[in-house]
Amino acid sequence: MSTKNKLLQQISNFIDELNTTFPNNNDIYIFKEKFLFLKSVNSQLIIEYFIKYIYPLKESILNQDEKFFLEGGGQDEVKDKNGLNMRDNLKNLWINQMSEDNKIIVWKYFKIFILLSEKYINE
Repeated sequence: MSTKNKLLQQISNFIDELNTTFPNNNDIYIFKEKFLFLKSVNSQLIIEYFIKYIYPLKESILNQDEKFFLEGGGQDEVKDKNGLNMRDNLKNLWINQMSEDNKIIVWKYFKIFILLSEKYINE
């Protein structure tokens, strides 16, 4: 499996995990549907946006700086481009609904995203 496909799979797994953990959150379901559609028509765009807008914040992710989630997580530009934005919903979940265990899992996913992004960039 290519690094690109591994990254896309991990993002899919993350969205599935959120959807399973917060089954009554319609925004996650809608985000999942948008993600799957974009993945089917132009998966490269997802990778490019991730590398352009989220990867530059890798130090915040690796240091588990909560400001990453509380201040947007690099998603402001993406929202304007394609509607794939979870900023407000993820911020709300982070503040109001996620347990400490959930937050640990989220950080692990984002660290994996960073590692796979670096591998993809270096290929």
